[in-house]
Amino acid sequence: MPHAPTAEIHPSSRDATLGYRRFDTQDLDDAVLLSRRLGWPHRREDWAHMLEVGQGIALRNDSGQLVGTGFCTDHGSMATIGLIIVDDAWQGRGLGREIMMHLMALAGERPIALVATTAGAPLYRKLGFETCNLVCQYQGIIEPIQAPSMPNLRQIRASDRDALLALVPGNPVHALAVREATHGVVLAVEGRIEGCALWRDFGRGHHIGPVLADSDTAARALIQALLAEHEGRFVRLDLVDPDPDDDWLQSAGLRCVERIERMRRGVLPEIPGPARVGLTTQTMG
Repeated sequence: MPHAPTAEIHPSSRDATLGYRRFDTQDLDDAVLLSRRLGWPHRREDWAHMLEVGQGIALRNDSGQLVGTGFCTDHGSMATIGLIIVDDAWQGRGLGREIMMHLMALAGERPIALVATTAGAPLYRKLGFETCNLVCQYQGIIEPIQAPSMPNLRQIRASDRDALLALVPGNPVHALAVREATHGVVLAVEGRIEGCALWRDFGRGHHIGPVLADSDTAARALIQALLAEHEGRFVRLDLVDPDPDDDWLQSAGLRCVERIERMRRGVLPEIPGPARVGLTTQTMG
């Protein structure tokens, strides 16, 4: 990151009783409570993962209560912004915009991407963001489905780690996902990995992502292979610009519970390798 925040950033320009500082491990427990009040599923571990790849800011009042958060995550040639939260009791004071300005300063001159809540999208447009993708959040308990029959589809092996990292060069977020994955499947053609789908613990259960594939057919096979092995588990999957025909996901027990915008500010760089079909998480991109 080009601009690392100090422990104390500065007081809020909106309210003299509020002050910003760098988000640290001591903020984790309060952050979990803050996100739970919004109905978000993030565990303490999920917040802690953000500290591994990103920089956060914490907004507290003069009583020490955490009233706002935000994170800027490093993707090398670009950045993502997420976990922008303002406590309900402090809404309507312009704090969301103020948090965004701090995060955009952390990103510097690089292009920025974010996944916008319905409430947040109007603010982001005013700050120069524009819609670039649709993201559909699927979730549910996996029902019995048949595993796909596709040549070159197999389980991830320990020896695949370097090849998987090569699919996401210079991207610390996806590198973390590779390290944290508890399971996964790959498409390997003549010994060369050309796509993958990773499975890890997240929120109320598990999350599939990132999903990297060169075609809708390959992406579907990778996702179905993971679903077929985990019947009865609660799963979340965030698909980018998904095919409207999602009967295959619905038959597996997954429903689209939210359709939201992925937005960008600046021209996002071309990412080498297979296309990213499924997000690591909405916050991390």
